[in-house]
Amino acid sequence: MKLDKLTNQLDERQQGLAAVFGKAPAASEEAPAKAPSAGNTKATRNRQQVAGSKRSSWKMRAWFVQPETASRLRAYVNRQQEAGQTIDASDVVDQAIAAWLSKKGA
Repeated sequence: MKLDKLTNQLDERQQGLAAVFGKAPAASEEAPAKAPSAGNTKATRNRQQVAGSKRSSWKMRAWFVQPETASRLRAYVNRQQEAGQTIDASDVVDQAIAAWLSKKGA
């Protein structure tokens, strides 16, 4: 394997960084931070949760629906929002699933 080409590319990169930033970072400065292990570490958020937000109290799920169903849902929600209601698709879907489960006796 020819390392000359790679070495030249690295040298050019270092020179470019030096031209832009005044000096090229040392190898230790370039190393990406280690990802937290899967142990007891928990990722932290940069933002505070908004009180009353569905993201803090509802469960997020992904469902597949027919394209026509998705279009009809989007159109319905848009009409309701234009009429001044505070509603989104998750409200409609939640109500529909709850009604369907009640009907099924589940």
